[in-house]
Amino acid sequence: MIRVIMLVFVIALAGCERTADSSVSEPTAPSGELNATEAGASAGVAAPTDSQSQGPTAHVFQFGIYKALRKGQLKDSSETNTGKVIRKPTLEHVSMTDRIPLLKETYFGYQYRLFDLPPEALIKPVMELKKVLIHPQMTLPDGSKTTGWERHFKGRVETQQVMGFDGYVFNEDYELVEGDWIFQIWYQDKKLIERKFVSYRPVPATAAAQTEKE
Repeated sequence: MIRVIMLVFVIALAGCERTADSSVSEPTAPSGELNATEAGASAGVAAPTDSQSQGPTAHVFQFGIYKALRKGQLKDSSETNTGKVIRKPTLEHVSMTDRIPLLKETYFGYQYRLFDLPPEALIKPVMELKKVLIHPQMTLPDGSKTTGWERHFKGRVETQQVMGFDGYVFNEDYELVEGDWIFQIWYQDKKLIERKFVSYRPVPATAAAQTEKE
């Protein structure tokens, strides 16, 4: 089932805790496991336009594949298109890549930082944001088809910035679909981040060995 991973993100990057249905939102990882790499536009940050020049600035500093050091709890949720969510898993970054193998229990996503926040966003301890996920079409157990979802969330404002995590985990066979997985973060009508991953079916070891022989 698809589960949004809602995580409590540690600003000091000491860890990342998440909730997972098939989506991941904000992680926690052990100290030293989150190797910050400034990625800029090449890592999926939306290039600012004139209308965005006064809005927040975004940077993706880590992305790729993660592993669960501690699995969270499966909960009901109205925020996902399957109605399920896994809360507070603990994830560790293992590979900086945008190619994701279609294997169960594969976590993937990215960590980001929002700064240069507008004055109205600094008044309260949280900032109203929106997450959007666009994924290859999948057929749910009830026969309905889905290509994504969106939800509003509150980003915690600390030291005049917001740090967070967004991502996904494959839990069910019907989620193993090939194609583009596009994650976006919006503030009001401004798209701050767009990060794309491509899922693929790995070649079985036996088939790979046969190919090498040939």
